[in-house]
Amino acid sequence: MKKYLKILFVFICLMLLAIFLASAKVVVPMEFQNMVDASVLISSTSGRGSGVFIEDNVVLTAAHLLKKGGVYRIELRDGTILESSNFYIDTEEDIGFIFVRGEELHIATVTSHTMNLGDTVYLVGAPFDGSFKFTLTKGIVSHLSRNFYEWKWKDLLQVDAEGGPGCSGGPLYDSDGNIIGIYVGQVGGGGRGISLCESAKSILEAYRRCKDAINQ
Repeated sequence: MKKYLKILFVFICLMLLAIFLASAKVVVPMEFQNMVDASVLISSTSGRGSGVFIEDNVVLTAAHLLKKGGVYRIELRDGTILESSNFYIDTEEDIGFIFVRGEELHIATVTSHTMNLGDTVYLVGAPFDGSFKFTLTKGIVSHLSRNFYEWKWKDLLQVDAEGGPGCSGGPLYDSDGNIIGIYVGQVGGGGRGISLCESAKSILEAYRRCKDAINQ
């Protein structure tokens, strides 16, 4: 009798565990959620790209998305739409900043620290068309410094997290959710595991030049 009671007890425990697991809510780690929530989709009459909030009123993106006289539509993860024609294009790097007004925005921090080959990275963007906006991909650091002077790119990080058209300006994160770069392009049309990104060091230097220009 005791043997059957033990079997019944184990069976009931397993059933309760199965019910709990089936009803449990999947929780996305906070750092991953903020990687996506701080990111934005940028569009204008000349094209589409990505970006990320680094302050309440500042969107970091790629300079090649921005054209003088342009008006930019900033779409947040929750569907909020902001517009701006106020931006700064850096003269030395493929980095730009769009200034907007918003409230209760998700912010990510640009952090310049030593990256090593093989470090895990995460890229957020909108590859190919609007159907894939706010896509998060995972990869590793493949090379620490690439130069393509014909495009005025220098000292770029190379990663194998997939990007593509529409990802330009999208944030590259480390495993702690810090911005360590932004995607600026791929060689040979993309889709080959070679994504090139401006580094956090270059971003911070460009932002200092931006602030200096504003304060003049």
